[in-house]
Amino acid sequence: MAARASKPGLRPGEDGGSARREETTATMKRTAKAKQRPLLATMTMEPFQPVRLYYRIPDRSVVVRGLRRLACMAEDPGEGCWQWLFHAEAASLRFGAGYEDVPEERRPIILGRIRFPESGGMTLQTNSIPRAIEGARFLGPRLGPRVIATRLRLVNRCFAADEGAPDELMKGLDRDVTVIDPRWAEADLKEALVGARSTEDVARAAANLLERKLASGEEVPEVEDFPLAPEEETPDFRELATTLQFRLVRAVEHWRGNTHLTLAAIIRNTVLKATPGRGGPPV
Repeated sequence: MAARASKPGLRPGEDGGSARREETTATMKRTAKAKQRPLLATMTMEPFQPVRLYYRIPDRSVVVRGLRRLACMAEDPGEGCWQWLFHAEAASLRFGAGYEDVPEERRPIILGRIRFPESGGMTLQTNSIPRAIEGARFLGPRLGPRVIATRLRLVNRCFAADEGAPDELMKGLDRDVTVIDPRWAEADLKEALVGARSTEDVARAAANLLERKLASGEEVPEVEDFPLAPEEETPDFRELATTLQFRLVRAVEHWRGNTHLTLAAIIRNTVLKATPGRGGPPV
């Protein structure tokens, strides 16, 4: 059998290694170029990330009366929505940047849009996680306890500035949506709590459940729709804020290239940092 010819000036076997090195170099260049792409951010300097909150309401007319009382709310019949403006009562809110950081010629910017779907209820749609959290906190005391956030939908990723116009990217909230059935989580939790008799047993079972999710590599879908637990929520929407902030951390880490970090890993690392004496390396 004839010997395989090698490239001039190379010893047999060197050509494959060189090709692999060239491929690795090309991959590194592509990765570096991707990291140089500017992150799409809002006018108040948060990562652009579509979010929609779904509310149960007593009656549309009741909510509209509440919105009319606010100078930061403007009805837009053309879009069929109410615009929540960075203005008046909302001007004191802080995001990545404050009201004074927005150029005067761009004021007031739109923080979110409130709609009343034909199927009933109300939605608040924003283009960042911090705006969704502040929106829930802003509307809660102003619309009253009968206006209740019951579901959440978001896109679990960041975007580059050249991926498209924000209005078009917002439509991703209605594409390839994965709706989470709360019964799945309840079944997992019930199974984990079998035999738990004390507070320590419950905490240990919850930690073990998290570890199993971590080991499985389970990840969140790109477009996620899941129920909230309004009966467990606090007046300052601490549960909602925690839920969304973990997902924001994951989206930013993936943008930075740390795609091995799952939501479960981020939660575990946060718990380890916050718990004195807990060992184990971060993942």
